[in-house]
Amino acid sequence: MAITTKKILSLLEEQADSAHPGVEVLTDYMQLTVNYQSAMDEVTTKLKIIDRELSSGTTIGRKNAIHQIQTRIKSLKSIVRKLDKKGLDYSPTIIEQNLADIAGIRVICSYTDDIYLILDSLLQQTDVKVLRIKDYIKQPKPSGYRSLHVIVAIPVFFLKQTRQLKVEIQFRTIAMDYWASLEHGLRYKNNLAHSELTKRLEKAAVQINDLETEMLAIRQKLEQNHPVDM
Repeated sequence: MAITTKKILSLLEEQADSAHPGVEVLTDYMQLTVNYQSAMDEVTTKLKIIDRELSSGTTIGRKNAIHQIQTRIKSLKSIVRKLDKKGLDYSPTIIEQNLADIAGIRVICSYTDDIYLILDSLLQQTDVKVLRIKDYIKQPKPSGYRSLHVIVAIPVFFLKQTRQLKVEIQFRTIAMDYWASLEHGLRYKNNLAHSELTKRLEKAAVQINDLETEMLAIRQKLEQNHPVDM
């Protein structure tokens, strides 16, 4: 929907005269976006360096250990709703202290063992502080959802200060991401409550996991038959 320039100028003048809260909220959110995008850039760079080494050709089966990296900044509406649910007011300080998923990175890997190898390498870096790990791969949710969720804090060096910012990282395999993406659309967008269809989704998750396990076993067999000097 288009907004007239007169309306925008009126809001800006109101902001100058009386600190209009709507404009202030948007200004704060724009700054948060800059901060958290920078934090995501720091983590993404680390992940790409790890993947580059794994893809150097010295390890069979490790080409493209990271299939894809996706990033997102939580929308202003989602932030406000989450604060409201927690009974909190809106301010940059409150957001940084109480919300851990403003910056989100999804790392889609080829195999399950890639996930743990990459995570272990990332967490050995001295400037990465682990705040929380939830392993839904070893302990899947009842729905069949499988993923590894990690919250880290990382220093970001700005022009005149260094900030410790939180980033949520979700690790999935290609197969996990396939199931999760389709399941989300089927279950939530269609308000799925049918018990038989729910069971079929859970069964599909088990079948996909079995296929993924078999593909990993094939890769490991190839590694045994064709060892590489490291």
